[in-house]
Amino acid sequence: MTDAVTDQAYPDALPRQYRMHWFTVERVLGQGGFGITYLARDTNLDQLVAIKEYLPVEVAARRADGVVQSRGDGQRERYRWGLERFIQEARTLARFDHPNIVRVHSVFEFNGTAYMVMRFEEGDNLAAVLERRGTLPEKDLLRILLPILDGLELVHNAGFIHRDIKPDNIHIRADGSPVLLDFGSARHSLGKAHTLTILVAPGYAPFEQYHSSSENQGPWTDIYGLAATCYRVIAGTAPLDAISRSKGILGSTREMLVPAATVGSGRYSGGLLAAVDHALAFAEKDRPQSIAEWRRELKGGEFVARPVPAATLPVVDRTPPPPASAEAPGAASPNPASVTASGASGMRMQFVWAVFGAIAGAVAIAIFLRVSAPDRDTEPGLMEKHKQTQEAEAARLAREAEKQRQAQEADAKRLAQDAEKQRQAQAAEAKRLAEEAAKQRQTQEAAKKRQTQEAEKRRLAQEAENRRLAQEAEKQRQAQEAERTRKAEKERLDLQAKRGEVRSPDALQEAIAAEARGDFSTAMKMLKPLAEGGNAAAQARLAAMYANGRGVPVDAFLAYVWYSLSVRCGNAAAAASRTAMTKKLQPAQVDHANATVAGTKICG
Repeated sequence: MTDAVTDQAYPDALPRQYRMHWFTVERVLGQGGFGITYLARDTNLDQLVAIKEYLPVEVAARRADGVVQSRGDGQRERYRWGLERFIQEARTLARFDHPNIVRVHSVFEFNGTAYMVMRFEEGDNLAAVLERRGTLPEKDLLRILLPILDGLELVHNAGFIHRDIKPDNIHIRADGSPVLLDFGSARHSLGKAHTLTILVAPGYAPFEQYHSSSENQGPWTDIYGLAATCYRVIAGTAPLDAISRSKGILGSTREMLVPAATVGSGRYSGGLLAAVDHALAFAEKDRPQSIAEWRRELKGGEFVARPVPAATLPVVDRTPPPPASAEAPGAASPNPASVTASGASGMRMQFVWAVFGAIAGAVAIAIFLRVSAPDRDTEPGLMEKHKQTQEAEAARLAREAEKQRQAQEADAKRLAQDAEKQRQAQAAEAKRLAEEAAKQRQTQEAAKKRQTQEAEKRRLAQEAENRRLAQEAEKQRQAQEAERTRKAEKERLDLQAKRGEVRSPDALQEAIAAEARGDFSTAMKMLKPLAEGGNAAAQARLAAMYANGRGVPVDAFLAYVWYSLSVRCGNAAAAASRTAMTKKLQPAQVDHANATVAGTKICG
């Protein structure tokens, strides 16, 4: 039952025991938007390998015979360009022989696409380790981080960047050593400004990765991902995603992300926490620019912070620092949260010193006047004048001390209010993240239960079908004859669709009928020319097929585009479905889709 459910979870994958040269597919390890990774056996060497297949579902699909091809002539050039980049970068990665970078053995073309053969690593990924343990001590974190830095520096020096560093892509071998996986070369190869689909890991991707252009990306982009991974190890949760951080930075005077120096205080060294916060700087120019620079900070070096605009500086305490002898060696500098908490007590101490200074000043003036006056000043008039001068000076100093006390109390009150606002904002964000995590868990559990139920239904249906076939041989003959007739009709319709001749009034009904009987391929081929010709109903049907994964992988982006075109062509009923798709897309994807619709000439 488990194998059946696993197979159903990857409908685009090659079947088990499928052979490619001397490799035999055993099972699927995972699938992303640009490819599928299999566990396979090298029958020549009798050993397990990991094979990544290039399959960008947005522009290509697998035929029944296993061949991968582009989704129409309009996507052919884009698919081929990405395929060539996949092969070229696999060859480049194969030159890297580092114990902490996944080893690429070879690359070959097959089934109209390409396959990257990599060493299969036993163990577990860091995300699973953190799921069990929550956080890790500093020594374990550095045991993972520093070897990854060495391998990644080798990749950066060759002109490549990873772009998808997160706990899921750091594998921990059985001996505890780390290895960096999934360089996402295909994702980079599709990086043309007008065609790139933005895929990021929220919390681990810096703000520059939310744009289709890659001109602002570099080693500092990977450094952010590594720092975010360190933050997850330290805090037990991923840092705030870059979009939310941008709203905080643009809409207030302080950063919304709680610094690592706060969440890790007392459990990790100040140097490590400062290095993580430096690498998590929102602007790419404010982060370390190379692995070598960041490694020095992690190992105890210091960095010079770049100037930050006043609008983004956090509120800091004005309390003078304590004497150097009062601070323990190696202690971390106070962070904004701890400064705020200690602000009131520091101001009270300032007030005490101010009053003490006023009294001391008055006494000093009195001593000076008394000592410097000659004996003739003992006359009653001069003594009275000296006394009045002393009293006036003491009163002036007392007034100044009172003003300073009032100003400091006002500052302390303001700092306390700011700290409370920040605490409330952080609590609200933590609650929102917890609710989203709970919803996601419920959705995943429901999907898993639904897949199990559907697999069981299919098994029972197959058993009933087998009994029916065994008992009704004559019906089988008739069914086969009907099938031959249907196939002939399908070939005729396929030919018409290929020639663009499907324009009859009954074409939409024929497509709907094909979809109803489960012949999604025919339905898709009949609906596309109608939809591209401006048929609003066909556009809505085509959008629904992408939204529900009927005959094609689920693609909320294309579903949103076709629903939008259907609305523009006069189908107001499609507006509600388009709104539903918006919830499944990131804001950047919605903007990209709207731009695509605006540039399409269908229905105006």
